[in-house]
Formats: sequence, C-alpha cells, structure tokens
Amino acid sequence: MIKLCTVDEVRAAERAAVRAGRSESDLMGFAAVGFAALLLERAGLDRGIAVFLIGPGRNGGDGLLAAAILAEEGWDCRIWTFDRDSIADPDLAASMPDSLTWLDDIAGLRRAIDVADIIIDAVFGTGGKTDLPAEVASAFDWAHQARVDHGTPLWAVDVPTGVNADTGEATDQAFKADVTVCIGLPKLGLYRVPGLRFAGEIEQVEIGLEAPTSSAADVELITEAAVRRLLPRRRQDTHKHDVGWLMVIGGAPNYFGAPRMSAEAAARAGAGMVCLAVPRSLVAPIASAVREVTFLPLPDAEFGGAGDRMAKLVKERLPEFAALLVGPGLGQDDPIPDFLSRLFGLQESSRSIGFGSTAAQAETESFRGRAVVDADGLNWLAKQDGWHESLRDAELVLTPHPGELSRLTGMSTEAITGNPWDAARNAAEKFQQVVVLKHAFAVVAAPGKPLLIGPRSQPALASAGTGDVLAGVIAGLMAQGLAPRDAAAAGLFIGSRAADFAVASVGTLSLVAGDVIEALPLSIRALYDRNW
Repeated sequence: MIKLCTVDEVRAAERAAVRAGRSESDLMGFAAVGFAALLLERAGLDRGIAVFLIGPGRNGGDGLLAAAILAEEGWDCRIWTFDRDSIADPDLAASMPDSLTWLDDIAGLRRAIDVADIIIDAVFGTGGKTDLPAEVASAFDWAHQARVDHGTPLWAVDVPTGVNADTGEATDQAFKADVTVCIGLPKLGLYRVPGLRFAGEIEQVEIGLEAPTSSAADVELITEAAVRRLLPRRRQDTHKHDVGWLMVIGGAPNYFGAPRMSAEAAARAGAGMVCLAVPRSLVAPIASAVREVTFLPLPDAEFGGAGDRMAKLVKERLPEFAALLVGPGLGQDDPIPDFLSRLFGLQESSRSIGFGSTAAQAETESFRGRAVVDADGLNWLAKQDGWHESLRDAELVLTPHPGELSRLTGMSTEAITGNPWDAARNAAEKFQQVVVLKHAFAVVAAPGKPLLIGPRSQPALASAGTGDVLAGVIAGLMAQGLAPRDAAAAGLFIGSRAADFAVASVGTLSLVAGDVIEALPLSIRALYDRNW
C-alpha cells in the first residue's frame, strides 16, 4: 500500500530526494521517461500528432521532456506554452530536439488540436489553482470538443489543470482527462469528488520518492505489489479441502441470479468449493447455469416454520466451511428475518462459538465465524438494535453501497456521498468490523487502520449484479484464509482490474456483471505466478 499524499508531503519527499543527492532535473527526467513510456504503451499508435499544453512550472518541464522523448520516437509533437516565454533551464533547453513544432498563437493551437492524435495537459501541476486564465480555458474547451468529435485521447501530467491536488475541488473548466499520470506519489485530491471526475484513469509513475509513513487517519492506495503479497500460496500437494470452502446464503424467486454470480466469482477467486444454500425451488435453474457449485437446498418460504428449518440445516453444515457469504438476492420477506436471527443468534444467548461447535450449541449462541454480509443481509442487520455488540466476536466484512450504509448507520445518503471516507471510517469504528463502501473509489475501512482505496473509479460498474461479484471475490479469498481486511483489499483490487479488462472488451455502457466474472481469471492470472 502507498499513502495518498498532500502537496506539502510530496514537496517534502522531493526535497528529501534532493538532499540525498538527486537533482531536480534528474527527477524531471525520470517523470518524463515514465510518462512517455506509459503513453507509448497505452496509445495504440506507433506514432502520430501529439499536442502538448505547457505551463510555466515544473509540470510544464515534465511535459516538455516527455514531448522530446516522443519526438525522438518519431512523433510529431506540437507545443503550445502558456506564461512560459523561454526555457530557462539550460539542461531542459539542451534536451529539446529541433523536430518540435512551437505553436505561436491561439489560432495555431486550435488547428493543431483539430488534427491531434492525443492531447496532453501539462499547464499547472500540484501548485495550480482552480480558477483558470481565459486562454487556458479556451484551449481546454477545444480539447474537450476534439474528444467528443474525434475521440482524441486526453492525458494529464500529474494533476489535471484546474483540480486542487489536496481537496479535490475543481472548476467546471478543468481539463477532463481520460488518463492522469501521477508523478512520484499519489495525490489525495485526485481520489476525491469532484476531482476524480476530471482525473479519469489514474496511473502512477515511480521516480524514486519515499512515501511518508501512514497513520490510522490516513488513506492508502491498494497497490499491485501489496495484493501479490496477500494472495494465498498453494503447495504442490494442495487439495480442495485445504484451500477453503465457502457457503453462499441467498436467493429469492425474483433474485436468484445474485447468489449464482456471487458463487461463480468466489470460485474464480480460488475457493476450494462453493456451496449455494438457496430455496429448493431455485436449485434446478441455478444448477443449469453453473456447473461447479454444490447445493444445500433450503425449505421454500410458503411452508410454515421454514426459517427455523433453514437455520438448522445451515448450522449443521457450518463446521465444513471456512466462511459464509450472506445476503445476495436473499430477500426480506418471511421467513428470512427469522432465519437470519437464528443463524446469527441475535435472539438467543449472547455467548459466542466458532464454526466447529455442534448444531445444538449453535441454536442458542451467537455467530463467531467469518462472513461477508451483503445486500439483504445488510438490510436485515440495519433492523437489529445493537447487532454489532452481539456479533463482536465474529469476523465480518460488510459491503454496503451508500443507501445500505445509510440504513445501517442512520446517516443520510447525501451525507455519506458527501464524505464517504469519514462515513466508512466511522461505521468501521462503531461496528468494530471491516466495511467496504462501494461508492466512486470504493474504500476498505477497518478499526484503527488506515483507510484503503481501490485503484479505479469505474463508472461501467453502475450495473446490477456487480456488487454481488465483488462480495463473491472477497468471500472466496476470506475462505482461503485471508484476514477480513486483507481479503477486502485484495478483492477490491482484483475486481477493479477485472472491470478494466471487461471494459476493454465490451465498453462502458454495455458492461454487465457477467462480463466482470469472465474477466476475473485475466485479473488474477496477471497477479499470481502459477508456480506459487
């Protein structure tokens, strides 16, 4: 994990690097090389016309050096500068090839934008203000129009101009990037509303800065390296019994797709065996769609005393399972409230037990196992006064969206979406459980720990069922032995990367939850060495 930094923290890290022997031109060179390498990798073009919008400070210097590198690779690089009459740094001036085209007036810039293959914003960096000069605002308007008319990609160096790198405040005229290449350390404001709306995909370029130490009050970015370390290892003689069995409890006649998708996602995340505990009438339609799961058929709701029998059947099997996922498509009608009350022991004795206890004990004692609680499981919890006190010995991951967190905490949805980080933190502290808040950049909150934030804010995931997929991935990892916070962080990263792969295949508007499930193997394969 790496701490999201304020501007002051970034500048302190840069000064520390200079004191250690680095030069500012060296840092700029690393930034430019990293930016250019990423652009060449992602652009999908051998070469083309790149229009650089260059400002007066170091951000502009990073942009100029990146333009020089692209020009050496055969790109036609056209440079428009704002408030930068000369290249004062001799080292920077010496790096500028003769092949660069300098745009002397605003009319030339507009013509260049019309034919550009990519447009790069390097006007103002971390020191930029949210109010923009008229010339810069006009240049951005033309760039945005080119994005609409021609699909011209828009990239930003470090921070989109017009976005406050600390607070995320932004002017409506800010540069709206498809990709922001964050230099050195991730900037706090890019992950906050409204700044995240202008940042697009955020990529990180390492230039050798040391991140400051995090405290419990800080926010950390979930990194690929961290997730690699979290994933479970399998021995050569590993058996399915060794890698975690998961029970998924859900399913109602009008929502039986939800537990099916959760179960598929959990299996793809590596759970050794996934058992679906669903009403008996749903077994056949789910079984015809998913071959790899097993079933625990539960009584259908229309039979009297179904809740009691459902709880008895599930508790008898609990010793076999390392974790539960409770809630996908479960519904809230009778007998579900009675079933869940008996399963979690909230209406009985408050003494706690583990999965290994007998069914007779479990009838009267609180749940103390591991579980991911999602969807209707959360809606049920919201109606149970003091539930978190009774389940203090359980290891839970709660996966609410803002509406569900509103019901759990009593906060308004508007207050939660206005300050999602504090809302998630406060809920985790109150409940003393891990909370995954699914909003914009989804976050993982745990008591007394730094907040963890996912790598993407992916609008394509605004589609029914994607939350069921995420819950399944987290539960599948928890069944394999990952601690709740670790499972939540790894699951969030894996699901986010899978969404990236799915969007690349089907696009944003066409994405459905099944596309994310199909992309999970690509996401995990990129993280997991098969020889592990």
